[in-house]
Amino acid sequence: MQTASFEDRAGGRRDVSAHLRRIADVNGVPVAAFFGTPASRPLADLIELIRLWQSVADEEGRIEILAVARARAAGAKDGGAAPA
Repeated sequence: MQTASFEDRAGGRRDVSAHLRRIADVNGVPVAAFFGTPASRPLADLIELIRLWQSVADEEGRIEILAVARARAAGAKDGGAAPA
């Protein structure tokens, strides 16, 4: 399955801008932080995670990634260490 480029999707670049603004807002960074060299390790990791997410084309793979992320986040909220 081939993924569509941003320009191929309905709404084009406006949708991309809206998504970037939401991601930036949630993470407390300006949209410009996603371009150029990241200023911090956590931001660099976030950008890498987004790029990796985009590279997973199948729904099953994304479901697995979300399950791991949710389990880790739940362990952090509970104060316990989630399994590696």
